[in-house]
Amino acid sequence: MKCSKLILLPVMLALAVAASPAEAVELNYSLYFLGVSAADAKLSFDIAEASYRLTLAFHTTGIADLFVGDRLEEHTSGRFEKDQPAPADYASNGHLRGQDRVVDMTWHDGMPTITAITPANRTEREDVSTPLLAHTVNPLDAFVLLLHQVARTGRCEGSSRAYDGRRLQLLEARTLGEEDLPESVHSSYAGHALRCEFTDRTLAGFRTGAGRDNDLKDHRGTIWFSQVLPGLPRLPVRASVETRWFGDAVIYLKSIVR
Repeated sequence: MKCSKLILLPVMLALAVAASPAEAVELNYSLYFLGVSAADAKLSFDIAEASYRLTLAFHTTGIADLFVGDRLEEHTSGRFEKDQPAPADYASNGHLRGQDRVVDMTWHDGMPTITAITPANRTEREDVSTPLLAHTVNPLDAFVLLLHQVARTGRCEGSSRAYDGRRLQLLEARTLGEEDLPESVHSSYAGHALRCEFTDRTLAGFRTGAGRDNDLKDHRGTIWFSQVLPGLPRLPVRASVETRWFGDAVIYLKSIVR
């Protein structure tokens, strides 16, 4: 499982507040492998009726930080058009898998343009053809769309094509029903929750070397939403996603700052 997929999980957990009134909110999450803390993420965002802004800061912790030392900061902003996110810009800057990585993009008339990228994409992946990029969003905006649906309708159904400057993916979600979450020492929340399943499929921009077989597979995960604070819609309180080597990674909501 790519680190970027794990980084996006806390974004999914945060953006369910998209249908609420404009309010700056900070959500804090921890990610665990096999019950051991591996990463923390902080999201700061302001989502209004017509526009949105979000910043994600992610870094590994504990043993994972000793061996990997990954960090990433991402930002997206845009507006809503007929309940669909229309991105204006996206920036990603960090150090992943021992390498500095940068992607900056802007959107004009639904078409993304890369303004900066390090390392060059040709060293890792096949190029995504220009016709496939029309009317795409970035991965953070894709989750804005999917989780805005949860906040508005109480269901998860939705799909979008997302481009991060290197890979084009199809993100889909569906409702699995209501269930009770068990207590956990990693989170203060347990109780009734809406359960949603999501799927991530690579459409183009496949890796040219190691990892290509993994790109050819669909990757699935689960996210749970519940009413945590008065005045806000259901917030994501827990998520899990299958990984390539370590079983499921689990993310828990730790705290909310309003």
